[in-house]
Amino acid sequence: MGAEDGWTEGGAPQQLRMLWPAGEAPDAEATRLPDGYVLRQGDPDQYVPAFRELMARVELGTWDDDKLREVLESVVPDGWHLVVHEPTGTVVATGMSQRRPVPDLYPNGHEVGWIAAHPDHSGRGLGRAVTAAATARLVEVGAKCVYLQTDDFRLPALHTYLRLGFRPHLWAAGMVERWREICERLGAPLQPAEWPVEG
Repeated sequence: MGAEDGWTEGGAPQQLRMLWPAGEAPDAEATRLPDGYVLRQGDPDQYVPAFRELMARVELGTWDDDKLREVLESVVPDGWHLVVHEPTGTVVATGMSQRRPVPDLYPNGHEVGWIAAHPDHSGRGLGRAVTAAATARLVEVGAKCVYLQTDDFRLPALHTYLRLGFRPHLWAAGMVERWREICERLGAPLQPAEWPVEG
């Protein structure tokens, strides 16, 4: 088994990939937030400790200085998006608009990456807002291939991505079966004939 089969060398499933329809902009309504929350641009001089705290809370890796520097170097200008809870000043969601080509799959790819929302603030559309903001920024800078990566078990996130307009990318063997199970669990339509097969 290998990456071309949708599996890692260790036998674990590769992450799912989704593609954004080229040239389309997300609905502006998708970035609307409830009272008390505001979208902000990430500032490394201000938000790094809060960002690290959020990523640790949602178990999305360990963010030492080297990793943070590497990721931020891939972010397009004005491409680090945060949601701040104004009454407390807490960073409660984040997402990034990144220039991240994938050889042989997305050679000119831009990724909507590192989407995270604090579980104590769930149900308020925070993940949707940062995903839409990150996607919109990539469309603004002229990205022709916008993708994201996620996991089968992240059902709330998958629900958000599908509703925003991302389409499953059937880039490897076994993807239709995996998406069939996801769609059944979400009550979403299975439409493989309408989903992209190539990047």
